[in-house]
Amino acid sequence: MPKRIMVVDDDKEVQEIVAFVLHCNDFEVISAFNGKQMQRQLAEHFARMPDLIILDVMMPGEDGYRIFSDLRHNPQTQHIPVIIITAHTEDIYQRVSVDLGAALHLTKPFHPVELAEKVKVLLDEGQESSIEDNRN
Repeated sequence: MPKRIMVVDDDKEVQEIVAFVLHCNDFEVISAFNGKQMQRQLAEHFARMPDLIILDVMMPGEDGYRIFSDLRHNPQTQHIPVIIITAHTEDIYQRVSVDLGAALHLTKPFHPVELAEKVKVLLDEGQESSIEDNRN
């Protein structure tokens, strides 16, 4: 059974590119455009939660850090590793990701193939890894 990845990003193009690359690497992908849609998807797939969540920070309504904090406070999702993606380049955003316990922090733009490689490593390790910041 392929590993399941949830991609939460309000940018349809980013979602489609990331989903395509993950599918090409034999991952199952679930997508959501915001926190509310993510919660609906998690409820629908309660029997099989995602193995990892890729979460954008800047989205309309609830920001990604608030969503991530909610995931960490929910016993059903607190164990799921989260990769934070953001267009913010300021160091404070990486620090917030570290403080919240993100498995990885990536700054946009990033190469989707590199993201897929990092996802493989994280899931192969079976645990959250150290924060890395990929700034190109």
